Amino acid sequence: MADKSCTNSRSCTTVSNNTSLQAAAAQSVLGTTTQNNSSNDKSTCIDVNKIYDSAKDKECIEDLRVYLGPEGQEFIDNASNIRSKCAEILWASIDVSDVAFNRGYYSINIRYYFRLCFEACVMGRAREFCGIAVYDKQVIMYGGEGNVSIFTSNEVSDDICASLPPSAFTQSVANNPKVQLEVAPPIVLNVKLADRNWGCGCCCCSMDQIPENLCQSCGCTPIPEDMGAKCLYVTLGLFSLIKIERPVSLLIEKAEYCIPSRESNVLSDTTSDPCEIFRNMAFPTCDFYPAAPGAISSGIAGGEQCTDTVPPLSSVLGTTTNTGNTNTCGCGCNH
Repeated sequence: MADKSCTNSRSCTTVSNNTSLQAAAAQSVLGTTTQNNSSNDKSTCIDVNKIYDSAKDKECIEDLRVYLGPEGQEFIDNASNIRSKCAEILWASIDVSDVAFNRGYYSINIRYYFRLCFEACVMGRAREFCGIAVYDKQVIMYGGEGNVSIFTSNEVSDDICASLPPSAFTQSVANNPKVQLEVAPPIVLNVKLADRNWGCGCCCCSMDQIPENLCQSCGCTPIPEDMGAKCLYVTLGLFSLIKIERPVSLLIEKAEYCIPSRESNVLSDTTSDPCEIFRNMAFPTCDFYPAAPGAISSGIAGGEQCTDTVPPLSSVLGTTTNTGNTNTCGCGCNH
């Protein structure tokens, strides 16, 4: 049916030509064609965090001071022997700042808070106590440049009654890179008791600079620095991985949505028998018969094979004195 708004064929041709010109202008502005917008286009744009720089570290932290509470201090003052039981990282604070005269580079200051537990022999009885240690580290990495401010929608900006936030600067976020730190559980390599006037060791901060909630988790009530006759020091082995990231937009080939194809197994008293599920589990043979150093287990009766390999002792301890990066935080005393 002809369009009633067209009084003659000339006016219809004019309308059609105008529409074609508008479509061509839109295509030239967007830099695309009708064919690219068809179903053959298999690319899509996503926001991801791109890793601009990364590093892995193997550190030996020597003679790190352990801060104790009154009870722990009393134990080490009267202990005839002491050993470590466990060590963990309570928290790691990360501070990122620009490096002057080096655009795109950032100084990353990391402070580790360790929780360490010990067992001491005091007057013939075993006593357990915990303490906290602090270690500072600084690295410089490349994170790219970004001089834009980022604004995102939130509940405040979506509210029709809130035309402006309380402060015009609260919604803006600087486009700074993000640092991600991955750390394995620390390894206690040595425990040392020394007199308070020894004067060495790695003391990155005083006890009153440690957050109170971290001290409470260790049972370390702050005590004066000069309290007690002895100090406790540890040497830790630390494996870490540092990555500096920045949000970017990438064009990738389009794929289908990832929809799980497996149904979950619901455990309940009516649908499944817990004993039947347990009977179908494989026996953990390798946990009872670990592999010998430097060899692969040849298997146990029943045909189960243990594929875990254990490195020889020489590769663990190292055949040379310099087996990795060593950070000596002490004052250079000869122990």
